[in-house]
Parts: sequence; structure tokens; C-alpha cells
Amino acid sequence: MKALPNIFSFILIIVGISIVTLTKTIEEVIPKLGYAAFQSAAAGSYSPINYEMDLRLNYWVGGICILVGAVYFIRHIAFFQHSLTEMKKRDKEFKERYK
Repeated sequence: MKALPNIFSFILIIVGISIVTLTKTIEEVIPKLGYAAFQSAAAGSYSPINYEMDLRLNYWVGGICILVGAVYFIRHIAFFQHSLTEMKKRDKEFKERYK
């Protein structure tokens, strides 16, 4: 159960990276698909501006997922380091008391 926070933090990081990657891919592909649709329809004039989307919210959500996952992971790493030092300290006290 102690590894559960680490698993969730890694899942958040992977979800954030996936969101950013998919958003960037969609942002690059949609104008090319629009151009292909324009060529097949042969109607009007093609402008890449017509096929650009505002995906800033996706980038923000992905970035926040990555940031929250990283902070959560680092926070729990510090917790584990603290508990390890506490266990070593208690072990030393136990050995000194019951020699």
C-alpha cells in the first residue's frame, strides 16, 4: 500500500505527457487533413488558418497533470527518506538500550 501514491503520481505524469503529445499531434495533423479535404472537394480557397484550433487548455491540463504528479512523487520520496532515517535512529537506540 505504500507504493500506491507513487503509482498514482506516475499515472498522473503519464496522463499529462499523453495529453500534451496527443494535442501536439492533433495540432499538426488537422491542417493537413483540412488541405486534403479541400483538394477532394475543390471548393473555395484553402487557408491553414481555417483549420487551426485553440488547444491551450489541453496544454494547461497536461502541464498541470505532469506538475502535480512530479510534486506528489517528490513529496513522497522525501517522506520515505525521513521514515528511513527515523527507523535507523530507532534501531540504533534499541541496540544501545538492549546490549
